[in-house]
Amino acid sequence: MIIAIALNENHSKALVDEHFGRCVWYCIYDSESRKSKYIENTNRYAEEGAGCSSAEMLLQYGIQMAIAGRFGVKVVEFFRKNNIQMVIPETQQTLIEIINQIK
Repeated sequence: MIIAIALNENHSKALVDEHFGRCVWYCIYDSESRKSKYIENTNRYAEEGAGCSSAEMLLQYGIQMAIAGRFGVKVVEFFRKNNIQMVIPETQQTLIEIINQIK
């Protein structure tokens, strides 16, 4: 499964960002190969539509799940329409903690 994780920095100890569309980085994690790569979120500077622009960008990576502290209403609608699962961790966690739970 390909998973997009919203982060505040681009390393394994980075915290999951509270804001999907305005996060600084996304980690694209492949749970089968266990490989990950970091993508800078250049949409975070947009006056409006940052979340949907980011969601559209991430679909190009073939994501099937997105993890963030929260998702905007338009992003929720977009992801539901595209059958992308959304996960909001109950507590603030690091990337490595999230990945360890996925295994």
